Amino acid sequence: AIARAAGEVAPLMLTGVVKLAPSLPIDFNFPFVHLERKFMHLGFHIYDVGFQSPNVEAAKPMVYMTTFLLIVIVVFLNLTAIRIRNHLKKKYTSSVF
Repeated sequence: AIARAAGEVAPLMLTGVVKLAPSLPIDFNFPFVHLERKFMHLGFHIYDVGFQSPNVEAAKPMVYMTTFLLIVIVVFLNLTAIRIRNHLKKKYTSSVF
């Protein structure tokens, strides 16, 4: 579910993704997470740079790096979810012998 949620671009495009986000929604000013700020999804960034750029050859390295970053984030989130699942499974299963 985490991998699918990280890769879904269409619902995010309809709800709030923008072409350019000048500032991050997370910073060091209280309350640290600003949900009113706009954001840019990595999947949309890959599409935007890869297919909407006037010079596709020059944009290839950025597309590859953004894709690599998205894959790393998805793998990290999946590994974290697996660790949490295994921990909770071990914690809540009773050994019956």
